[in-house]
Amino acid sequence: MNPLPTPTNTAALANLEDILFNPAVLIALAFISGWAVKKILGWLGNKLTRSPIAKAIITAAGKSLQVLLPAYTVWLLVDHNMMHISVSKQEYFKIGISLLLSVAHTTTVYHMVLVPIAWAQKFADRTDNKLDDVLVPMLSTVIRVAVVLVGTVKAVSIIDAEAAKSVLALLATGAVAVGFAAQDTIKNIFGAVMLIIDQPFTLGDNINIGTHEGKVESLGLRSTVIVLLDGQRVAIPNGDLASRSIVNITRRDYIRAQDLVHLEMNTPSEKVKEAVEIIRELLAKHDEFDRRLPPLVHVMEFGEWSINIRFMYWYKPNLAKQMDFNEKLMIQISERFQKSGIRLAAQGTPQIR
Repeated sequence: MNPLPTPTNTAALANLEDILFNPAVLIALAFISGWAVKKILGWLGNKLTRSPIAKAIITAAGKSLQVLLPAYTVWLLVDHNMMHISVSKQEYFKIGISLLLSVAHTTTVYHMVLVPIAWAQKFADRTDNKLDDVLVPMLSTVIRVAVVLVGTVKAVSIIDAEAAKSVLALLATGAVAVGFAAQDTIKNIFGAVMLIIDQPFTLGDNINIGTHEGKVESLGLRSTVIVLLDGQRVAIPNGDLASRSIVNITRRDYIRAQDLVHLEMNTPSEKVKEAVEIIRELLAKHDEFDRRLPPLVHVMEFGEWSINIRFMYWYKPNLAKQMDFNEKLMIQISERFQKSGIRLAAQGTPQIR
């Protein structure tokens, strides 16, 4: 037989229930539980280094629960009147709880943005275009700012609906004012978006925009930084850059090189033909040439003081190798001409066009 509860045991149980169901204790337990869940899920998320999306989900869930658990605990306590709130104050507490839940929901959405951003980052990592890596942080910032603004308006509407309308009107007026005052900034932001969409270049590409030539170092919301050939860095507003003609040197299929060789005016025709054949021979069968465009070598004109032979070739897009090849070609032409008794014109100098 079970012994009958004694008055002492009954009082102890009652005291224990009072302690466990004390609103302050329950709220404290909710805060502790939320903190513990965040730590545990954060630890698990750090273990998932090979799955960034799963890591983002677990991490966002932990940060969200840290806020949601205390908020809903307070809501349940107020909803069941476990805090013994007087009738005169219940309306204020309901407004406070609604405000608390609104903040909790906004915080949750703010953290859950990590999930689609992680997916977008994973997609960006798979693409060759480095500008995608710039776009993802931009989108993350824009989305989070939008979440905060919407959450702020919602919170204000809970306190005072008319005040929320005033806030919206103020934001609209402010947006118009900022739009007029910051036209250049907005132009640059849209310029950045257009550069990312059109992709005329990516980070690390060498480009020429007429006034500047160099390597693209970074693309921000306001400007694009280019490292010039002399090592200096120039920041060009995105609005201006998006409206310019951009020559992407890195993406070219080949480098076209051409030159003029000036022979003496009294050079016999046989020697002129031999000079042409020598240059053609030196330009024949090079693996670095574009096979779709064979080299061209022709006598172009009788100048005032020379017979001019123009040659042209298309080299693979490696400027350093092309310059090295061109140097060797010039030396070989000079050596072969000397052996064959072909004299270069004394007046003037070869011109690169």
